[in-house]
Formats: sequence, structure tokens, C-alpha cells
Amino acid sequence: MNSVFEPLVREVLPAIVAFRRELHARPELSFQEHETSRRVREELARLPGIRVLDPFIGTDVVAVLDGAGGGRCLVLRADMDALPITEQTGAVYASGTPGVMHACGHDGHTAMLLGAATVLAGMDRPLPGRVVLVFQPAEEDGGGGGQLCARGVLESLKADAALALHAWPNLPVGTIGIRAGEAMAANFELGIRIRGRGSHGAYPHRGIDPVVVAAQVISALQTIVSRNIDPQDPAVVTVGCIRAGQASNVIPDTCEMTGTIRFVRSETGGYLRQAVDRVVRHTASALGAEAEVTIRDSYPPMYNAPELADLVVQTGRAVLGKDAVFTDLAISMGVEDFAFYAQRVPAAMFRLGIRPADRETYPSLHQSDFDFNDQALPTGIVMFCELARRFLEGR
Repeated sequence: MNSVFEPLVREVLPAIVAFRRELHARPELSFQEHETSRRVREELARLPGIRVLDPFIGTDVVAVLDGAGGGRCLVLRADMDALPITEQTGAVYASGTPGVMHACGHDGHTAMLLGAATVLAGMDRPLPGRVVLVFQPAEEDGGGGGQLCARGVLESLKADAALALHAWPNLPVGTIGIRAGEAMAANFELGIRIRGRGSHGAYPHRGIDPVVVAAQVISALQTIVSRNIDPQDPAVVTVGCIRAGQASNVIPDTCEMTGTIRFVRSETGGYLRQAVDRVVRHTASALGAEAEVTIRDSYPPMYNAPELADLVVQTGRAVLGKDAVFTDLAISMGVEDFAFYAQRVPAAMFRLGIRPADRETYPSLHQSDFDFNDQALPTGIVMFCELARRFLEGR
């Protein structure tokens, strides 16, 4: 790496690795990050020149590093919450909380932002502006980013822009990737309740089987994207959970399903909302059942401001090397509540490679055998620091 921050990063790295593994061993779900936020506050309190603010929404940690003079203000954000998954990594620092693990790299994100705070606070010369460090709760479930933005975290600190990163198993360690413009999907949360008529499992003709209706509904839903959406317009309709009945020989009265609707263009989202409702209700009706459909807004699409995406590209090429920056990434159908920041200020999120150089594949995000690769920590810390410096210096 070619950066003035590299010596300081090497100096703090052992402590940051230890902190990352401590977080990994003590994962906490969305809005339950009490111990995580306490430890982050504790570590930030040791750093010179950093003001830790009172919480905006409970388990958030927002800190300010004031630089020289007025200047611009840049927000650097990391998420802190874990997932309801049973860990199967076999790591010595594996989750000690049954059924909860860091399966999306948020322990690494938090550790890297703390590392950047440590390095920036230890500089001999202050930056010409202000850096706001946002350690955010509830990215996975609850839209903590949206709640922070609604509480005015960006406006109250007069933020000019916001940057974030995300661990990316498809890219090798020492590299980054970013897509300017539309980068990640938006989503609706889908709920369906099929109401039939229960009966004995031996006499299905005496009832209306909501499970069979649900099966037909799921099949019909798949035709919405495959036969009504332009193949070049990304969209997904997925039913991920079905609940019905309690006995093998009883046809239940109802069947409930939940799922996700994902899209990039708002026009496509509007069409999907209407089409899903129509297909579910009419399919159920055709089979003698009734259906209730709820479709709730969730996360907006993630839009990377072109000027900030270019800053990430130029910084990455200067620090990591020209071949270490990928700009031809496809739109991800994953969602990200950093998109709420991007609705209020210019923002960009880049992807941080975590796949070891000697491996062709790596466990995917949200898998039980996923673990953040500590070899990627220096890259993320240096990128945070360099981006802050270059943005505040007006490069």
C-alpha cells in the first residue's frame, strides 16, 4: 500500500484484530447492540480529540473528530449488528451467543472504523475539516440508518457527504470495487395470508386446502418477473417463509407466507406492488380461497454519487494500485440501509475484498460458515483514512 497512514495502521493493527475477534465472539442482534456500543464508546474515549455524542436512537455511537478550521464534514459509517444464525466456523473466537453470529462482516466494519478513528486521532497535523464516525445499529433488521437519518444525525452535524464500505467475499484481499450510480436494490417486505377451510387430511374435498393454494400462489408469483419485467431491469420476488398447520393429517384453515420484493427502478417497484397483490388475490380466489396481502416499504435503492464513486476509484488506485480497483461490478440485489444516507447527502459505498489470495471461493454473506477475513482490515482502515483526507482537502 502507498499511504502516509500505513505505518500507523501497522502499529494499531494487532489491537484492531483483537477487537474484531472480541466483537465476533459477542454478537448482538439489531437494536440489542448494548455491549458492542459500550465497548466502542470505551475505546473512543481513549482517543485524543474525539467527542462522543449522546445516542440518537439508543445503541448508536456517533463521534466527532474536529479538524483545523471550518472546512467540510465527512461521515464515515460502519454497522454493528449480527444475524440470527448458528455459527459453524469452528473459530476459536466463534460466537458465544447461541443462535446469533456475525455472518455479514459487521464486526469487521466496526473494527475498521475504530481503527481509522485511532489513526486519524493520532495524526501530527489535524485534517482540514470534520470527520463524523457513525457506528450504526440495526442494519440487518430495523433500518437503523433510516432512523438515524430521521433523527437528523446528518443535518445536526452539517454533513457534506457520507462514505461506507462492505465486506465482499467475491473480491480478493487487497482490492476494492465500486459501481457509480445505481448500485444496490430497494425492497418491499411481503406478507400473505391464505384463508381456506380446514378439514380432515383424508377428506380434502370437504375443505379448501390453503397449503395447496399457497403452492399455486408461489408458482404464479414467479411469472411476474419472468414474463412481465424487462430482462435487463433487475427484479426479484422471493417467498422465504411458509407457516401452516400443526398435524400431518389435518388440513389447516390458513397458511401464512412472508417474502421479499426487490427492484432498482422505482417504476418497477410500483408495478411489482400492484402485480403481486393482484396475482395473489386472484390465484387464491380461483381456487376458492381468500388472500390478504401486505406490502410494506423497507429500504430504498443504494445510489453511489458519481463524484464520490470517482473519489473512491482514484484513491484506491493511488493507494492499492490500478489493478486493485474494480469498477465493472453488477448491480447487487442485496439491500443496504446506508441508502437512507444517500437520500440526504451525496454518498457512496464501496466493496472491500476479503477472499484470501490462495482461494477461488469464500463463504458468502449470511452463511453459517462465514467469517470476516482479518487480512482485509489494513485495506479498509487505510481506505477510510485516505478518503477522509482527500475529501477534506478537496481533492
